[in-house]
Amino acid sequence: MNAKATLLVCGQILTLDANNTVIEDGAVAIAGDTIVEVGERVALLGKYPGGEQLVQPHGLVMPGLVNSHTHAAMACFRGLADDLPLMTWLTEYIFPVEGNLNPEMVYYSSLLSMAEMIKSGTTSFCDMYLFAKEVARATADSGMRGWLGEVLYDFPSPNYGAPENGI
Repeated sequence: MNAKATLLVCGQILTLDANNTVIEDGAVAIAGDTIVEVGERVALLGKYPGGEQLVQPHGLVMPGLVNSHTHAAMACFRGLADDLPLMTWLTEYIFPVEGNLNPEMVYYSSLLSMAEMIKSGTTSFCDMYLFAKEVARATADSGMRGWLGEVLYDFPSPNYGAPENGI
């Protein structure tokens, strides 16, 4: 008998192993914040009796998604001048508004994006935007994984001022 674990019981598990195995009527054993075993429900129920069970009989468990191109803090611009050509949208709407951004706005807008990513199954993302330290703080607070970088403009930025200060 193994230590007590919480079992996430589901209809299917996509393992993405070398054989692309799909486990029907599967379960995931979780101890604390660690996945300790993945397998068929019946087998794991026998190995981990007495633990809490989270049952989603028609659910699908799969590895987290990765969003490889984000500007997370731009969630605060959602709906601003939609349906315009890219350069018009950027130069006439986004860049002027970004000039008023501050670290706190970037932090909270990034948290909003991260909540939405988590809700949709995204666990990791690559972000390039202003005030990267605030995006990093939001990433740590959300529990997500992030690859973060500071965006550089060829015009003054609210984050670093003149372009040469961003290099």
